[in-house]
Amino acid sequence: MTDHVQGQYLDMSPVQRTEISSSPPTYLPSSPSLAVPQRRDSGRVRAIERHAAQDRSQPTFPSLTQSRTYIQPGRLALEHAPPIVQGIQLVSPNELSDRFRSVFPFQLFNAVQSKCYQSIFMNNDNLVVSAPTGSGKTVVLEMAICKLLLGSKTDQYKIVYMAPTKSLCSERQRDWQAKFASLDLQCSELTGDTDNVQLRHVQNASIIITTPEKWDGMTRKWKDHVRLMELVKLFLIDEVHILKETRGATLEAVVSRMKSVGSNVRFVALSATVPNLQDIAKWLGKDHTSQQFPAIRERFGEEFRPVKLQKFVYGLPYRGNDFGFEAACDPK
Repeated sequence: MTDHVQGQYLDMSPVQRTEISSSPPTYLPSSPSLAVPQRRDSGRVRAIERHAAQDRSQPTFPSLTQSRTYIQPGRLALEHAPPIVQGIQLVSPNELSDRFRSVFPFQLFNAVQSKCYQSIFMNNDNLVVSAPTGSGKTVVLEMAICKLLLGSKTDQYKIVYMAPTKSLCSERQRDWQAKFASLDLQCSELTGDTDNVQLRHVQNASIIITTPEKWDGMTRKWKDHVRLMELVKLFLIDEVHILKETRGATLEAVVSRMKSVGSNVRFVALSATVPNLQDIAKWLGKDHTSQQFPAIRERFGEEFRPVKLQKFVYGLPYRGNDFGFEAACDPK
């Protein structure tokens, strides 16, 4: 035993000395029985160190659980910010007063509604909206109603909703009667099926749902309903594109009378297929005092349609007879 090993042996406790004496004899590093395991272990250690160095040199990426909080360089960490759809930042109904939570029972307005949010609540100008079917245009009308309630200090006001068909009026009456009940707003339907008993409810209702023909009869005798006309503060027009149809003359006459006999009436018009939105905006005017300026226009293309349409083109044979070709196209 060398002096160095002997010194270590003397420094040990009696128990450690006993364990060493009872253990099998150790071999020198030159022994073949120990040299091979040591070489294998040293090679394994060098491989682990080499892999560790490679891992340090490569960039680290977040795991699956960390991918939600991974932030790309140059972007801000705004987890609380609402999402952006079609380049429009969505607005939450929580921006409104708490009493309107029952009217908008969802977390976010969609892109069409969020784009119209500023035009509805930040001013009282007239608004014309053209958006595809099923894009949530009715919510824009409901936002206009909430805007009127926010700016009105009394309950001396009337809201008129005009739709081209009785079925649409009945559907809107059932929907809004339940939705605005929490705001103490009564809805009443005024169509050709309304009798004299129901006409009394119209006078007490806050929201009047009617058709162009029925409201035309009311405005023709506006001197008999002066008090009612003065209370109308919001005029909602659904399917404004019927102006080009046969019934469009009635709608045009009704709106023209409301612009002249009404006091400070705000117009909000909706359509899904109107091509000349700017002409309707010029016709309605910005507000009751600035008729020379057009109303606010919001146009949304087919990319905002929730269900994409598939278009097909079918060819029909033409035999040189225009009348015969037109007759063949009619049943198809």
